[in-house]
Amino acid sequence: MGNSYRSSSSSNTRSSYSSYKPSYNSSSSSSKSNHSSTSYPSSSGPEATSYFESSNHKISIHFHADGSADVNESFRIKKNQSKIGIKRPSFIIKKDAEITNLEVFPETVYSSHNSGIITIFWPNNEQNPEMDISIHYHIKDTTISMGKLHLVNWKFTKTNHSSQPIQFDLKWDPNSFSKNLKIQNEVFNESLSEYERFDVPVSVEEFHIQSDSWKNVELNTFYVIDLPQLLQKVTQTQNSHKRSYTLDETVTLNENGSHHYQSRILIPKENPNQNSLQLQLGLNRFREYGESFWNQFWTPAFQVSYGFKGVSTYFWHLFSVSISDEIATTDNLKQYDFSFSTLGETSNRQNKGLEHWIRITNLENRENLELESFHIQLLSESNIDPNSSKIEMIVSDCEYCSDVMDQSSWIVPIEPKWEADGFSFDWNHPIPNQYKVYIRLQETNKHFNYNPILIFYAVLNAFLHSPGSGNHMGHLVALGIFFLGFTIIGFFYLNRRKNQTDKKQKENFNILQIQKIDPYFDLVLFEKKVILITEKTVFAWDKGDMESVRNFLSASVFQRFSIQLQLMNTIDSEINRMKGFSVVSLEIIEMSMESDYLTLHLKIKCKTKDKTFPKQTSELEIQNQLNKEKFSVYEEIHSYTRKITTQTKPNIDLIHNLCPSCGATAKFSHSTNKCEYCGGIYNSGEADWVLTEITQVVEWEETNSKNELDLKNMIAKQLLEDRASAVFWKYIHYQSCPNSEILKRDSLDESYKRLSGPGNAPIHSPVIGSCHMVKLDLNSKPQKMTCEIRWSGSRKKGLIPEHRRSKVHLVLLNERSKKLGFSEESCNHCGAPLPEIDSSVCPYCKGTIPGKVSDWLFDSTELISL
Repeated sequence: MGNSYRSSSSSNTRSSYSSYKPSYNSSSSSSKSNHSSTSYPSSSGPEATSYFESSNHKISIHFHADGSADVNESFRIKKNQSKIGIKRPSFIIKKDAEITNLEVFPETVYSSHNSGIITIFWPNNEQNPEMDISIHYHIKDTTISMGKLHLVNWKFTKTNHSSQPIQFDLKWDPNSFSKNLKIQNEVFNESLSEYERFDVPVSVEEFHIQSDSWKNVELNTFYVIDLPQLLQKVTQTQNSHKRSYTLDETVTLNENGSHHYQSRILIPKENPNQNSLQLQLGLNRFREYGESFWNQFWTPAFQVSYGFKGVSTYFWHLFSVSISDEIATTDNLKQYDFSFSTLGETSNRQNKGLEHWIRITNLENRENLELESFHIQLLSESNIDPNSSKIEMIVSDCEYCSDVMDQSSWIVPIEPKWEADGFSFDWNHPIPNQYKVYIRLQETNKHFNYNPILIFYAVLNAFLHSPGSGNHMGHLVALGIFFLGFTIIGFFYLNRRKNQTDKKQKENFNILQIQKIDPYFDLVLFEKKVILITEKTVFAWDKGDMESVRNFLSASVFQRFSIQLQLMNTIDSEINRMKGFSVVSLEIIEMSMESDYLTLHLKIKCKTKDKTFPKQTSELEIQNQLNKEKFSVYEEIHSYTRKITTQTKPNIDLIHNLCPSCGATAKFSHSTNKCEYCGGIYNSGEADWVLTEITQVVEWEETNSKNELDLKNMIAKQLLEDRASAVFWKYIHYQSCPNSEILKRDSLDESYKRLSGPGNAPIHSPVIGSCHMVKLDLNSKPQKMTCEIRWSGSRKKGLIPEHRRSKVHLVLLNERSKKLGFSEESCNHCGAPLPEIDSSVCPYCKGTIPGKVSDWLFDSTELISL
């Protein structure tokens, strides 16, 4: 299973609560009731929870003209929500609230606040009873500063998913909230896989709104947004006019989905930054959910910026460009004019119309220049209806984000000036350089499709710009390197693409062939089952006992693993351990049919840590050394076989603890591979997929998996080879282990007597490379079979394994039960495996078991070569 026992064969796999008190920060304020204060030592015990079920949840806020607010919150908490206490977070986004005058009722609870979070602790370390809680406090400043501007951006969320909606009441002083005050309800749209916000109708004339005004709206998560007109609010800024710039930008929305930016930046000549200016480009993703199939099919993952003018691009990336060509003006300003186009900022939102993201072009943070003001003129090739459109300004402080809008982004209310061909908008408030500003425009009753030729041109143009260095000579050199590199890379790319296409077509063809005989076959469910069986097999190997996965493996694969584990333990005094195993990828590479059986061959790529240790090594030492090991990646071919006539029964298999034959509950009171209701053998391949072969990629040959149906004798060659491989593994066990009787029940009496005795020729680190049938005589009495085994092993521990070729001869005295399939004969009464000792009684049910199995029996072996 690990690196030390990695091999391939036609029927084998890789060998390889104490007491606690509330905790407080030293800077927090804590109290019991609203009069006395107390503090507690720090503890590493459990913490209070922010998620609890509540009812009658009310929040009342009085917003003052200086930006402060008085908050009253009350709710009834259900019982048994927390053993420690609860937390109520601040409703101010991206800022810690400065809380004063905190009062919590009832007075029997303890309260504390730190970084805007109010924590309430129960007086005893017991689950809380159902009770009413009310919280009163004052917040010194509830606004967020963005340069000289102050923004109200509050978020309220109910205490958990099952709690009742919030009853909200908001009052404010005159000269505080503006007429653009918004309350937005947030709802998750599963089809678009994103959160949507809807404006809740409010009336601001009486300086008071409450939830009774919108009785049909449930406030589960909602936002309060405004640019308030506060009194005596002055924000100090260290920036100066010399370290700022202005932007004049015209953006054209084309019907083909592209945006064209024509921009002008003006910077005072006194600006101390004399280096070339860096302009950051967008990294937005193309829409993944809600977009049309056509657009998803043609577009790449991230937006494309192309068609640059007035800027210099970089060889290695297009994350940013350089603006270096300035135009001198008469008013002591540096003027920079440039333009570019983008794809990916317009998308369809299913049947809800179009969404445009217009990026306000800004300089990179390292320039340390503040955007003092901007004017944007938006033009559209198609008419924009102001009545069916929604415009918002989004502010984010994420440097390189593929998703602009998240729950921490700010929405700033704006009032654009509508014109015949679009709208214009002026912003005259300084914006610090760490913020990124976008205009989001949503239009209903519109739809568009990308032109593949446009996408090809945009991607090619962007690719041609990225190697450029900004000067003609560098561009010529880079162009020559590009063509040479393109020729070499293009050859390998096309060859690889052809191979991938061939593999995909072959996989689709195989799936189509399977579905012709099994319409319910689902590749995704099959792959999940394969991954789970692989993980279970590796886990069993790591534990040193394969019995838990016996029902998923053929007899040969099971015997190979079990015997390898025994030989490592008894002969080599070693154990092989694994850690961090995972399946990286898998794909169907071949399908074969023989007689009544269908086999799918999958290439599985895995990664793991594994190492072989002396068996007396402690578990602690094993884990320490495995943690230091590096992950190794390997590929193997896993073959899964099932009877051709079997139909897929979703969720009816041993993975779900159900018999794949009859659907009855599989009761594993002991090691059994037989259903107690229908008698079906789990690992026979008659009713479900069973792992019958594992081969290393270097030894895999597709000629071993011909797509042919042998109906002449109704004999599956792979089934016979599986039996031969299983018997040969038992032969190796017999040769290596003293007192071994594992082969006696599977061999002719006279053949068994001719053997030299158990344990007389021990084999270290045995590995079977392949097993191929070379002769089959079904007309003789008894029937005879010969298989060639290619294997390796060393005569002494530590020596290099010798490669050997042997022939194993088997005979069939009695007719083999068709129900066995790829399994072995087990107890006819309870399905338990036959004992490895000379016994005629089942150790589980005490039923009589035969002295010889009704299967192919070992006759003899002969060594062909070393």
